[in-house]
Amino acid sequence: MLYVIIISYINKSKTMRRIVLYFFILCYLYTTVLAEISSKHSISILNTTSTRDISLMRSSFLIGNDSSALFVNSASLMNVIRDSVNFNYTLPYNFENEYILNTSYAHINNDFALGVGFALELDKVNIYDGIGNKNKDSFYGNYLINLGFAYSIVNDSSIGVNIKTVVNNLDTTTKVGAFLDLSYMQSIFTPAVKIGFGIRNFGFYDNTFSLIDTDIISSIAYTKEDGSISITAQYYISVPSISHNASIGVEAMILDFNKLGITDNYAFNDDLPESALDIQTKRNKRRSTLLPSGILARFGVGTEGVSLGLGVYINLFRIDYAIVFDSFSKNNISHNFSLGFMF
Repeated sequence: MLYVIIISYINKSKTMRRIVLYFFILCYLYTTVLAEISSKHSISILNTTSTRDISLMRSSFLIGNDSSALFVNSASLMNVIRDSVNFNYTLPYNFENEYILNTSYAHINNDFALGVGFALELDKVNIYDGIGNKNKDSFYGNYLINLGFAYSIVNDSSIGVNIKTVVNNLDTTTKVGAFLDLSYMQSIFTPAVKIGFGIRNFGFYDNTFSLIDTDIISSIAYTKEDGSISITAQYYISVPSISHNASIGVEAMILDFNKLGITDNYAFNDDLPESALDIQTKRNKRRSTLLPSGILARFGVGTEGVSLGLGVYINLFRIDYAIVFDSFSKNNISHNFSLGFMF
């Protein structure tokens, strides 16, 4: 059903046909020319993301819709309708010895947005003495504190910056690194089509983090006004390793609670004073926007694997699930869950 909806919509839109054509040309160039390039060096926690983004194979650079957008592209916080919190948990293949989670909060104002996020990756290490007896387990890991800021330049563009601090205790000593993300997004043709660019993980660090790559990102996305369908593509090159990554994701509403009359239609606060409602600020326009409510299906594919996802949005509450086949392998599967709330 999702496949039929997507194909029929693409066939009706010249812009979407061009986007899909350009993306497949990009994938072809990757597979024929760049496949032998060395792999990316990174601490994975620096690329912390959300369950929704994972279900789109990490291609949601331009279509963030809650506080977890902070980890992907802080500029897209200006797309968020109102303040929100989000919690994500990953159940990896080695779930008994590996713990991955993150949480975030974002405050959305008229022309700017602020966000803070925390993430951790813990590994349990079994320790044995000289004669093979098991001692107390030890935990080693990485911790991330992410501070983000977004500013709306005009109605159809915004910029963002993330300051990320990483604490690493995988060794016997604790090491700290600081990294910076910069991003820009712009609507073109119509508000529904966006392009964006970014620099991720530009570092200020000592030799401890000297092998961390900096990503140079470009992305294009289309989102229908009512949020019923989104198509997005992303490409980035990592330096100094000179590795490449491309991905595409599709999100479609398969059951719309608003059209069925199950949920409230708008995100407006009932307790706002009338004087505030009369002021046509960007924030008030966002808060009076129709909130998507329903069941959404997602699909993503890229050079790192394939993913599937499902989301349930009910007014201000949302829950998401994603399953990822890393490197297209059935032996390297992770399950991802998230809970979010807007207020």
